[in-house]
Amino acid sequence: ELCTLFYSPIAWLVLIIFTVQACMTYFRLVDIMLMQQFNKPLWYSIAKEMYTGNMGLFPNMLVHLYLYIPLLTMGLMSRELSSGSIKLLYSSPVSNLQIILGKYLAVVVYALLLCAILLGPVISTCFSIKAPDVPMMFTGILGVFLTILAYGAIGLFMSTITKYQVVAVVGTLAILAILNFIGGVGQEYDFVRDITYWLSISGRAKVFTNGMISTKDSLYFVLVIFMFLGLSVIKLQGER
Repeated sequence: ELCTLFYSPIAWLVLIIFTVQACMTYFRLVDIMLMQQFNKPLWYSIAKEMYTGNMGLFPNMLVHLYLYIPLLTMGLMSRELSSGSIKLLYSSPVSNLQIILGKYLAVVVYALLLCAILLGPVISTCFSIKAPDVPMMFTGILGVFLTILAYGAIGLFMSTITKYQVVAVVGTLAILAILNFIGGVGQEYDFVRDITYWLSISGRAKVFTNGMISTKDSLYFVLVIFMFLGLSVIKLQGER
């Protein structure tokens, strides 16, 4: 599945765009920090200023992830459904769970590649800044990784319910939009506010990008991943 993923130009294009975006953002932040140090030196962590907050590297990368991952996952199952090769999978000696996990494992490996790209700026920071906060930077990468995995699980589920890849992309974007904006619905009611808070995916990785591992946000990502993978298995079982 991973080989098939890289046979398409989309996987390479997403890698290139992600790398260019990370490098441009990092070099822009280095310029800003240099000018800041010449004009009015910071009294707090330069690394924290570069990687967190509204202008930081990790928040900037998270903003565009919802555009990249649906393109990556749109053909995971849709390709099998449209070409008819799904019948070969159904007749092969593998279970529905193994089929879904095999597809999802390719997404996990790809997510590791994207996070490996972010190690470049981190390594550069370690050599150019005195006493950088290394655990904070690696925690931020963990937040990016968990976000990619959650988006990947949602995209895989949408890919199982249609044989049209464009529909899978639009459906994934629609679910991500709902999960991002539902946190602002019914905030004047305590009961509704509690429900929408637990449904909302917006800002879940912010705690990680600020350098702290949050148990409740980690649990949220795990639940989202397992829920959409479980729905994908159920969908395959129904078709089979």
